[in-house]
Amino acid sequence: MTYKPIWSRFVALALLGAVVAAIFALSSQPFKAQTIQPFLQKNLSVQTAERVLPHLDIRYDGHEYRSDANPLGLIEFLFRKGAHMFVYGVLAAAAALALRMYRLPLPAVAGLSLAAVFLVAMLDEWNQRFSQDRTPAFQDVLVDLTGGAISLLLCYGISRLYRRLRR
Repeated sequence: MTYKPIWSRFVALALLGAVVAAIFALSSQPFKAQTIQPFLQKNLSVQTAERVLPHLDIRYDGHEYRSDANPLGLIEFLFRKGAHMFVYGVLAAAAALALRMYRLPLPAVAGLSLAAVFLVAMLDEWNQRFSQDRTPAFQDVLVDLTGGAISLLLCYGISRLYRRLRR
């Protein structure tokens, strides 16, 4: 067994705290501060977006996102959901790193990491109720959990591959 110095535990917990703080800082911003529509309109024509995008028709939280009706809106929607998955994937990885410092078994680490993702995602959606032009959506919690699960699978796979190559 290897000894984990106390500072490494502190760093892992600080990283976890920083990720949670960043999530709540972002969810407290109004929609106008986060929209990528101006960037898209400036750098991508609607015609190009229609040509490049496959035909998609997505219904999400009472809204419809269609590549043929509003391709830039669809791109922003996909970008935002991808950002949810990425950020909560980072949260899951940070939680797993912090928990592994305490030598918990892998199933416990995965379960507790996903529980942390669920808790933060629920609190994030609750927080959005108080942010200008933001609406909470339970579907976002499912997107966040998906991002967390994918991240844990990737981290586990990379860790196994690394250990296998070191032998």
